[in-house]
Amino acid sequence: MKKVKYILYGIVALIVLLLIAALFLPKRYDFQTSHKVEAPKTVVYNLLSNLSSRVQWDPNMNVEGINIDDRSNQKTLTWLRGEEQIKIEAEKDQNTSDLILNRYQGKSEIPDIIKYVIKEKENNVTDVSIDYKGTSSWPMNLFNFITKRKKAKTLQMEVAAINKIAKERNESNLYNGYKVTEDIVKEKNFITKRDEIAKSAMQQFYVQNMGILFKEVQDAGLEMDLGMSCALFYSEIGSTETIDMAAAIPVTEDVNIANATSEFLKTRMAVVVDYYGDYNNTIEAHDAIKAYFDDHGYIADIPVIEEYITDPTKEKDPSKWLTKITYYIVGQ
Repeated sequence: MKKVKYILYGIVALIVLLLIAALFLPKRYDFQTSHKVEAPKTVVYNLLSNLSSRVQWDPNMNVEGINIDDRSNQKTLTWLRGEEQIKIEAEKDQNTSDLILNRYQGKSEIPDIIKYVIKEKENNVTDVSIDYKGTSSWPMNLFNFITKRKKAKTLQMEVAAINKIAKERNESNLYNGYKVTEDIVKEKNFITKRDEIAKSAMQQFYVQNMGILFKEVQDAGLEMDLGMSCALFYSEIGSTETIDMAAAIPVTEDVNIANATSEFLKTRMAVVVDYYGDYNNTIEAHDAIKAYFDDHGYIADIPVIEEYITDPTKEKDPSKWLTKITYYIVGQ
């Protein structure tokens, strides 16, 4: 029995000694690591800094209360994951043109700081150097040596996921699982009904006005083009509670008719995605095109076109409904 007591006393004494030692050990810790990603640095930088891209390689991210502030040289992105606040400040080094990303996260007043320096090497290979500075509370700072290994392993897994996504984007133009292509889109003429409406009323607006447009086109004796009925978007999808859009029917010539407006789009270079699925769930395909534009430094022009190729009255399976989404490129 005495032996058991001595063992217990020894354990308690050891715990006390460790707790006292923790008072004198640093709470801050840091480590450095470097990884290679097989893609241009702009692609890597956008994956690290853009919220919609981060969801793909950080699946535990729970976004609540997002605040985004975009400026010419710097991007600040703040969100909450549970009780943990995460903030990203992204910028370009004015002296070396290296891309720098600072990520702050944690519940304490002194958050962890992860600094990424992104340098492009030859043959579209990017070096991602990571400098991690973390903080542990007392007495968890006793285990900083274990924490560092875990954090380093997590970062390694994140960069591996980024490498996979970046290679798909760079080598195959695959974004969010969608094949993105650049193509010359021939001139188009539309008869339209356009208005700014609540996003919740988009489908109702489209259906009501499409019926009216078909009648107007038939009454005017116009020949419809081979293309299918379309929706044209003049404001960004997903940015506000309202949207400037038009229901549109393609016709063979640029004409004006009563009770409708017209839209002529000249032959231009555009970025196109074929989306298969419910017409109401195209947002991921739009995000894929926006990410492609970011990676290539393009600016999107208006209108954005959704062309509904499949007739849902003939094909009942929504997974087979084809929507061709077209974004024109400013200056091309």
